[in-house]
Amino acid sequence: MATQAIFETRPTEFFRDLVRSAMRAQRVDEEEETEFYLVQLLARHVRVDREILERPLGLSFLEAQGEGGARRFERFKRVGDTALFVSGIFTDSLEGSLVQPSYYVELGRLAYQRTAESTRPPLREMFRRLAGHFTSLVRVLGEIAASDLFASDRDTLRIYRRWLLTRGAVDAAILARRGVIAGEPTASRH
Repeated sequence: MATQAIFETRPTEFFRDLVRSAMRAQRVDEEEETEFYLVQLLARHVRVDREILERPLGLSFLEAQGEGGARRFERFKRVGDTALFVSGIFTDSLEGSLVQPSYYVELGRLAYQRTAESTRPPLREMFRRLAGHFTSLVRVLGEIAASDLFASDRDTLRIYRRWLLTRGAVDAAILARRGVIAGEPTASRH
């Protein structure tokens, strides 16, 4: 059903509706430019680049530190965007990998901070906000992934994993409605 909606509207219109709905559902109040940024991020990733993580993201971050000017800005921005997209949309896929979602969250937050330091005042504030609200934005993208784009029988597990990463109250409430009490996993099994 979500695929049909994409074909009936332009991707930016489709994603704007998804982002607004997810922001409301996750109780994330952001400025319009943050909403616009998320819409553009999703529109750019309509076709996921298979090579998005072929290269370690941490290495890209380190290389960006050696750059100057516009190249530095672009490289840090790309690291932040990739980390946000991957940690928001593919949290469940990361759980079984060597690199955990929390790594992407911290790397993305730091990349957006460096992006802010690499640009002029109007954009500087926007990237500072993106860095400061990174986990909220992960929840928003996770809401979109769970509810519309990648819906499956594993949604409850996906929401729980997202809750483990972001500790969002809305995710805890959704889990409670589904009969799951959000809590820290224990080492022992009963």
